[in-house]
Amino acid sequence: MKKTILSKLVTGLLGVAALVAVAGSPAQAAFVVGGENGWQMSFDGMINVFAVYDAKDQRQLDNGTLVAASPADQLQSFRIRTGLLPSIFAFNVKSPTINGVDYGARIGLYPQIQNAGTRTGLAVGSDFSQGNGTSLDVREVFMTADGCFGQVLAGRALNLFEGKNILTDMTLIGNGVPLNMTGGGVDLGHIGHGYTYTSFGPQFRYTTPDMKGFKVALEIADPSQIVGAGGAATTINQPRFETEISYATNLPGGKMNAWLSGLYQEAKFNTTLHKVASIGGAGGVQAFFGPVEALISGFGGQALGLTLTQDGGDALDNVNKERIHYGGLAHVTYTIGKAKLGAQYGLNYADRTDNDKTVAASSLTKSQQAVTGGVYYSVNKYMTLVGEYTYERTSWYDSSRQTQNIVSLGTVFVW
Repeated sequence: MKKTILSKLVTGLLGVAALVAVAGSPAQAAFVVGGENGWQMSFDGMINVFAVYDAKDQRQLDNGTLVAASPADQLQSFRIRTGLLPSIFAFNVKSPTINGVDYGARIGLYPQIQNAGTRTGLAVGSDFSQGNGTSLDVREVFMTADGCFGQVLAGRALNLFEGKNILTDMTLIGNGVPLNMTGGGVDLGHIGHGYTYTSFGPQFRYTTPDMKGFKVALEIADPSQIVGAGGAATTINQPRFETEISYATNLPGGKMNAWLSGLYQEAKFNTTLHKVASIGGAGGVQAFFGPVEALISGFGGQALGLTLTQDGGDALDNVNKERIHYGGLAHVTYTIGKAKLGAQYGLNYADRTDNDKTVAASSLTKSQQAVTGGVYYSVNKYMTLVGEYTYERTSWYDSSRQTQNIVSLGTVFVW
């Protein structure tokens, strides 16, 4: 039941954050149309298609005994589908400078290519468990005002907490770990295997001007319910607060960027008024030296969840105590001509509460980890060919485990 709920939630949310790095800037749009009095409209987008083969073993104990409660026997699946990124078609509007301020707006449409259910599923929808066809989501709707004071953003955009963790993931334009091989939506990349997915959401955000490489961003966000094994804390009378401090600089022979982000939000159960709080921190360092790129990032906190931030169903135990979650990601890439070769490892871990230790150990996931090796070949500045192999392992507190071997081949076209 928990896996079904998680699949629905992830399917509706994940993957789009990565597009900010690929097509989030109107300045990189392929088509710019001029209007009257200095107004401009531009368009950008992306389409990706992946052939994915997934061989999943049945869940088993360390001694090789198969777990009878495992939801499936050994599985081998093949799909032609969307990868971690959905496709995108986005509209951008930019105003003329008015009293020293540049105004802009962005609306992005995010479709996936595969049907959720049967071959003839034609309906567009977001409930992928009901046999709908492809999905179409509007995941970016925001306006900005830029000036000497920095930037003010209002609308639906990528949240700050762990935002850069996903944007620096090597599998950003790849596929990584599958979410599911039978439904619609996008795949995971290394979401849940190095960081949690922060998603997009309504917000007001202020970002300072660049201060010798430093920037500080503050966000007042639409709050989330906090969901655990015993139910959801849905009574919320205050926003979620997020922040990020980032730094970028040039180094001898290269460049580096680093960041720290934070999250805080409270929620109550509407029957008992028991209060819980999500508190998290995340950060990372990324460096480039000639053809070599290296990254290390991580996160940690309470009531965060193993895959989705806050509302994935495992942020709390079944007596509504906050669980502790943490994880990290590291990769190294090397560029040879038009080809980038990379290797990446990520791990997410869930600590048990005192109450968790008294219930069936098999009901709680202990860790999710994955290793990915990838080749990313730039045919030109618009087209990239991708090949990845990923080994994934999920472990439970009863010492059982389940592994997957995933091969992905695909194309990514950006304009």
